[in-house]
Amino acid sequence: MSLRITLPGRALALMGALACAPLAAASSAQSSAPPPSQAQRSRPAVLPPVPPTNGQAQSAGAQGAGVGAVAQAKAPTPAASLTGATQGAAPTQSRGPRRRSGTNLALAKPLATLQRANAEARAGPASGVFVNAALYHAFEPGRLYAIHTSPRFLTTIALRPGEKLIAKAAGDTVRWVLGETEAGTGQAQQVIVLVKPMRGGLRTNLVLTTDQRTYLIDAVSTDSGAYTSVLSWTYPQEEARARAADAARRAAAEQANEAVQAAVPVERLDFRYRVAPLKGRAPPWTPVRVFDDGTKTYIEFPPDLAVREAPPVFLLDADDQALLVNSRLLGRYLVVDRIIDRAELRLGDKKPIVVRLTRQEPRP
Repeated sequence: MSLRITLPGRALALMGALACAPLAAASSAQSSAPPPSQAQRSRPAVLPPVPPTNGQAQSAGAQGAGVGAVAQAKAPTPAASLTGATQGAAPTQSRGPRRRSGTNLALAKPLATLQRANAEARAGPASGVFVNAALYHAFEPGRLYAIHTSPRFLTTIALRPGEKLIAKAAGDTVRWVLGETEAGTGQAQQVIVLVKPMRGGLRTNLVLTTDQRTYLIDAVSTDSGAYTSVLSWTYPQEEARARAADAARRAAAEQANEAVQAAVPVERLDFRYRVAPLKGRAPPWTPVRVFDDGTKTYIEFPPDLAVREAPPVFLLDADDQALLVNSRLLGRYLVVDRIIDRAELRLGDKKPIVVRLTRQEPRP
């Protein structure tokens, strides 16, 4: 059964006007808008995307992945085009120059060698010998001798008696104090170097140069109060060489003595000579006897003169004026190539030690 409603004509006209109003408003807005530019007229219209169904989305995703892979393989990246890389290579970022680690490796080996050499050359208290508080080492060239110091104490370094200090130097002269003094006189005079740190926790090296050798010292400071009181050395190598040279001189002196005794005829020897010191006691080098063979005078010294200095010979005239004469040492004999009546042996400069030789009776 159908229901049919009849509307009057005025109602129909009102409904038609309401239906046409949106179209008229859109047309009016379009007519009032500014005309599009040339670029906008040439731009293609973009339609809004239509949401796909589930099946269409999965199919489109697979197709998009394949197309993206193909596009990525075909389109070269800027880095690949600049570096000449093949297509498909991952893009790289340009970096600045870097310091190579090979430089550090090249320095590490010599530094390790130096550290090992210094450690092996270091001689500490355990490798020395203590005599009371004095630490003695057997001196070796190139050996690094260690001393322990403390800010409130002095460490002394005693050189060999008779050795002269030329220069002393320290790696750190700001926080370390070096001094110098002497003990004894003459040939027994000994140089003593004084070392003191300003505080604990320091380390430096000292170099002492003398007229005989160079000392290398590694100095460490602590606040514990333990310190090296005296550092000194023995010299076994030099002492061995000195003993060998002494033995060689003694052997040569014995040969010379035998040669002198064999060359001098006994029947011609004259032993009438008096030997006496001019003042005081007789020195160790006083001749044991004097004789001549009619041509030369022989002055015989003690056997240990082979390691001592022979005094010069001065002839005395009638006015006691001294005249230096030539002489030569053969073993323990001092030979003068003439007969002497009065002579003096003098040793020393300011206050010389004098031994006078006098022939007792003139020769017939």
